[in-house]
Amino acid sequence: MSYQFSPETTFPKQLAPVSRPAPRRTGRFARTRGLRLMRGAYAVLCRLAPAVAAQLAYAQLATPPRTAQLDSRLALRDQALGHRLPFAGGDLAVLSWGQGPAVLLVHGWGSHATHMDRMIGPLVGAGYRVVAFDAPAHGQSTGRATDLVQFAAAIAAVAAHTGPLHAVLAHSFGASMALYAQRDWGLDAKKMVLVSSFDHCNWFTEAFAEHVGLTAAVLARVRDRLVRLYGGRLDWARMSVVDMLRGSDSQALVIHDEEDEEIPFEHGLALANARPGVRFRGTRGFGHQLVLRSAGVIDAVVEFISSEEAS
Repeated sequence: MSYQFSPETTFPKQLAPVSRPAPRRTGRFARTRGLRLMRGAYAVLCRLAPAVAAQLAYAQLATPPRTAQLDSRLALRDQALGHRLPFAGGDLAVLSWGQGPAVLLVHGWGSHATHMDRMIGPLVGAGYRVVAFDAPAHGQSTGRATDLVQFAAAIAAVAAHTGPLHAVLAHSFGASMALYAQRDWGLDAKKMVLVSSFDHCNWFTEAFAEHVGLTAAVLARVRDRLVRLYGGRLDWARMSVVDMLRGSDSQALVIHDEEDEEIPFEHGLALANARPGVRFRGTRGFGHQLVLRSAGVIDAVVEFISSEEAS
């Protein structure tokens, strides 16, 4: 693929960003057996009791799924130096491996600290201290519900506790939240690796609303609830991930798979076009999750993080 891993990414006409496709049908937005019933219930509530629909939708949106961890990832946790970091009335599970400049791993929604397990060994071998954590209401951290503000604030809290960061390596929802943490919460890192990210935080709520069948008016209520909760600090008009990357001073590598069925490839292209100097690596055949386990991607990440000049 001619556009792969180019320091000054240019896109052939056929690869230019296109209009946003419908939300994907796998991962968080998969069509489960209960989806038809859920959509039917929301259809009734949106029409007859929109406030109740918004309350239920907010609770559902803010509750990340809990997934079982592979034995190999549990073993990796056991090998880490772990501690609990106080945060927002609870605490975060923080893990670290190796010694050297710090690389912070940020997992996605519904995931956990060791989700990028294949990245850890090569980074430690390259001379880095790898730090990872379970976001609020994820993995072994406390809480049952969370949101983008708490998620971003937690990233910044772990970064501040860790000390100077050489790089951040973030996946999916975590990639957008890492940029949000950098813009509004004080995270500072020389380099950012953004894998499988969406291009605007509004997309995540829009995809959820389309998935469960919310009306635009009820989705607006859900978003307004977050705005009120944080005293107006959250402004949906300022939640473009592309704009966040455009305003970032960090050297950046964007990675996205053409066959990602959760977050469309066009989102990665939009991020790669955010500003000159953003590196972009497009892949094919790995999808949203397996891209993190690709040997070529891992090598590219380690090379980018280790390089003296990445722009």
